[in-house]
Amino acid sequence: MAEAWYEGLPDDALKTETDKIYEKAEATIREGLGRGLDFDAACADIGVEDAGVRQDIIDDMLKVLIGEEHFAKEVPLDEMSKKLKVPVARLQEAKTAMLEDVKNSSIKAFYKSLGHGNA
Repeated sequence: MAEAWYEGLPDDALKTETDKIYEKAEATIREGLGRGLDFDAACADIGVEDAGVRQDIIDDMLKVLIGEEHFAKEVPLDEMSKKLKVPVARLQEAKTAMLEDVKNSSIKAFYKSLGHGNA
């Protein structure tokens, strides 16, 4: 059988530069949290120069942690707040934004399934 065109490519060959930046930042944040740093201190080491991209990564990572801890493991936001040293209000805002993202994605997927393209 012939070798597929992608065999032998590096694991990250098909990832965008943004994907690579996000993955590296996520690993850095998780490593910092694993060392006992609070969320903002762990985020300080991500080394992303672009302020907009940096803020997007931080916001998205907070949503990921809420998904993993609050939704999947049912850890209350007040407990997450203490562990991450992030105000509960900030976690609640991120949770609300996360649910809004899910709602908007669901609406777009629904309209796309009807053949309406971009909603």
